[in-house]
Amino acid sequence: MMFTRLGLASMRTQIFLLAVVPIFLLAAFASVHGALRETQSRQKAWIESQAGKMLLVAGQSVAIGSPADDKAVSEAAERLGLSVTLTDDRLPGEIDLRPPRAIDADLFDLVVRRLAAVSGHRRDGAAGTAEQPLAIRIDDARAIVFYPEMPAGVSDFTGIIYVLGLTLPVVLPVLLLSYYLSHRLTRPLIEFAEDAQRISGHEDARELFKADGASEVRSLRDSLNTMQMRIRSMAEKRTTMLRSLGHDLRTPLTRLRMRVERSHEPELRQMLLRDISMLATMIDETMAYLKTTSPGDAAPQKKVDLSSLLQTIASDYADVGVPVAFSGPSRLVAMCRPRDLTRAVSNLIDNASRVAEEIELTLGEAEGAIVIDVRDDGPGLSDDLKTQVFEPFFKADTARAASSGGLGLGLSIARGIASTHGGRLELIDRAPRGLVARITLPKQRGS
Repeated sequence: MMFTRLGLASMRTQIFLLAVVPIFLLAAFASVHGALRETQSRQKAWIESQAGKMLLVAGQSVAIGSPADDKAVSEAAERLGLSVTLTDDRLPGEIDLRPPRAIDADLFDLVVRRLAAVSGHRRDGAAGTAEQPLAIRIDDARAIVFYPEMPAGVSDFTGIIYVLGLTLPVVLPVLLLSYYLSHRLTRPLIEFAEDAQRISGHEDARELFKADGASEVRSLRDSLNTMQMRIRSMAEKRTTMLRSLGHDLRTPLTRLRMRVERSHEPELRQMLLRDISMLATMIDETMAYLKTTSPGDAAPQKKVDLSSLLQTIASDYADVGVPVAFSGPSRLVAMCRPRDLTRAVSNLIDNASRVAEEIELTLGEAEGAIVIDVRDDGPGLSDDLKTQVFEPFFKADTARAASSGGLGLGLSIARGIASTHGGRLELIDRAPRGLVARITLPKQRGS
């Protein structure tokens, strides 16, 4: 589970952990190993010191050789910091120093090994008596029994912390360097994502990827820029072709309309004029859609009284029998492209008029933005359709759209116009029934 989460984490996190975890493991190993070696070294030094003092006391006792001087032996041991008793009993594991045995290196090593075996190493670092006494026989009747006193020392845990503190000045710069490098290595990828998100919102975007970094990143940047230029070139050729086609179709359609109008058969003339009008509407919609997908061709914005503009739209629809009620301030000046905004609002009213009996056109301000609502009392749209209707050539009601001559571009055009103004178009459910098509435009300087 942990490795699955790590695999889903950002590359920055993974690179940082890849650099940090081995450093922490190495520092922990060095701390534990160093603390244990320090403890062992301190214990060895103490054992060798104690062994030397024990043999010194035992050697003096052998040299004196008189039981009457046992008190002098005890005093000598006390001066050396040793706790001893003399006994006549035979003890298990005692070391034999009776003459002619002499004190030499072998005997010293034997005492060191015995002392290491009987002295318990206290891991808490506190002082204490060894687990077992150590006895050295000096003649047939006597033996000296030593009770080693372990000195207070440093515990294993404290030693580990101490050694870890010594390694911190080395580890900390490495951690900071790892953090910096993880950010530096992944920053170009983050810039790629930011550029892609910004560029993908505009089919005709002229921006190029600017991420810099390692040679692989630069190669990817160049490849993406080349691909983007090719896609833009293809889109420009497509737009140019469709515009030329639309322009070329208008001329024969105009001639055809003129010839049909001279027809002496009223019924046939009416049917042909309706079909010609439908073709002209399709061409107009296609040209308008191509315009919204090419922001570079948009006309400059200018100051417009939106209240007056929307009232004019509502009046025009009322003149053709589509009642549209307008409500809003008496005057609201904003920067926009009036022809494009008129088309966007008209497309929304056209869609509403096909399914609703009452349509309201409202204008207002909210949180520093301009809000234009087209409200209807129709059946509304499901959540799935709210997304699909913005797709080009999608028709929620195929039969009705076909009879009206539309291509399913009305909402796509309206959304594109809102986008070129720096705003957005969204569809919202209306209570108790109906739909609200809302255009939100930012208030720009000069408004």
